[in-house]
Amino acid sequence: MPLKLQGNLDIFLRIFRQNVDMPKIIYYLYLFVITCFINACANRHSLHLPYNFSGHVYEQKYNAMPMVDKPDTKGSPLMTTLYIYEPTKINQIDEGVITGPMVSKITSQLVDSVASDNKGAFQKYVKPGKYTVMIKYKNGFFIPYFSGVDWVSLIEIKSNEINNIDFKVSAATLVQ
Repeated sequence: MPLKLQGNLDIFLRIFRQNVDMPKIIYYLYLFVITCFINACANRHSLHLPYNFSGHVYEQKYNAMPMVDKPDTKGSPLMTTLYIYEPTKINQIDEGVITGPMVSKITSQLVDSVASDNKGAFQKYVKPGKYTVMIKYKNGFFIPYFSGVDWVSLIEIKSNEINNIDFKVSAATLVQ
């Protein structure tokens, strides 16, 4: 509760208690109403986000290794679709004929998807939890990174905060 509201409430309650002629039932009713008001004000400040998963998708077509006297590049914005799956292990993807960090089929459960705009930006509300993100690229799905030995591109969406993640599709790593 804000300090100013608490101070004003304390002053008001001291003045209110000085009125000894008032029946106790009205006093308790008044305390109940004040308590409800304070709780309503406190709940008003809880965070409700229209989206909690956002970021950008960039495409790197050439060598993007940092070099002396050359600024680091994120790549070009990529308009695509991000697919959000339940946490996926490496054995739940089927590489098919596509090589490198590209797969043709994912056998885990699709939870949701979100499209990035022409600036590569995306926003989506996703229930808090852990997920795998795959990026639609050309004829398959790009794996942005591996999470440890067993997992594929895990993200964790936390409640009441915006989880901003940028993804890079490294086209230079793909075997043509």
